[in-house]
Amino acid sequence: MQNRCSLIALFLIALCLSLQAQDNKVESGTINGANFRIEIPANWNNSLVMYCHGYALAGSNPNLDGGKPIRDVFLSRGFALAQSAYSVQGWAVKEAVEDTEALRKYFVAKYGAPKETIVLGHSMGGVITLATIEKYPEVYDGALPMCGPLNVSLNGLQDRVFDMLVTFDFQFPNIVGSLANLPKGAKLDQAKVKAALEAAPDKAAMFAKRYSIAVNDLPGTLAFWYEINRELQVRSSGNPFDNRNTLYDGFDDDVAVNRGVKRYAADAKAREYLRQHYAPTGRIADPVLTIHTTYDPLIPGRYVSEYNSIANVAGTQDLFVAKFVVGKGHCTFTPAQTGMAFEELLKWVREKKRPEVGEIK
Repeated sequence: MQNRCSLIALFLIALCLSLQAQDNKVESGTINGANFRIEIPANWNNSLVMYCHGYALAGSNPNLDGGKPIRDVFLSRGFALAQSAYSVQGWAVKEAVEDTEALRKYFVAKYGAPKETIVLGHSMGGVITLATIEKYPEVYDGALPMCGPLNVSLNGLQDRVFDMLVTFDFQFPNIVGSLANLPKGAKLDQAKVKAALEAAPDKAAMFAKRYSIAVNDLPGTLAFWYEINRELQVRSSGNPFDNRNTLYDGFDDDVAVNRGVKRYAADAKAREYLRQHYAPTGRIADPVLTIHTTYDPLIPGRYVSEYNSIANVAGTQDLFVAKFVVGKGHCTFTPAQTGMAFEELLKWVREKKRPEVGEIK
């Protein structure tokens, strides 16, 4: 009898959750060429989350219906959730900031001004989140950039994307090749990268240690960097990176690396484009809480911490907190950990209680 009652109770709970989900209002459409999705829960508390998605390959079409467990983190707390797919993909920071703001204005015009508005996002969406809270402090109450490079994009992308490719090309020749004027559709052969690493395990271990990345994560990461580098050249009409003044260190033979690595001059127009999209200013007027995993093959933790230095110069360091999650992978937070971070941000916004530094468990 007890088992039967338990089954009935579980059925009723599932039915209630299903009915609640069905009561959610979902709207989709297009604004200025950017697809959008708005979801408003039945228990809407008149607050809004603007979500910024991460890097998507140029020409792709992000699925705004995905990520239900993460969406439910905010919807279950009574927040409406609005997200733009952006009008273009790739390193679309410029377009994403504009498209996100256009969607927010649309939401306000149709559903009224929320009592609270939070902007947040993952990966490149963290950069967009930061750019948004810096540009529109008057319309937001707080920001939660997650697992994003919060440093100056020109510097961070050169250090992680460009320099990793350039130095890999020196250590393992005839795989990457020239990074100048990459043709449309050019890709890095992951199988060749993997074979080269397996053929020289000591050198592979040294290279991986230099960039704080596991050896088995190198083929996929380098292929991703190659595509980002190619897409940036198309987007900015040239090569934005210049390593002529870079002194490389941390390798087994720094002398050989500095003598033999290929040197590239940046195209001024391309460099200026990336400088603008985006160089954080630290000028924030609202709480900004960020979280990051302890091992991320794409974004080193120091790229998150660098925003603290920027905020220090701007005098806004008391409005920025960086916390860590013990985990492996890029943006591999559980919904529960995301929810905990969101709750800490809300408490900061509502009660002016700055979160303690440290771990999100």
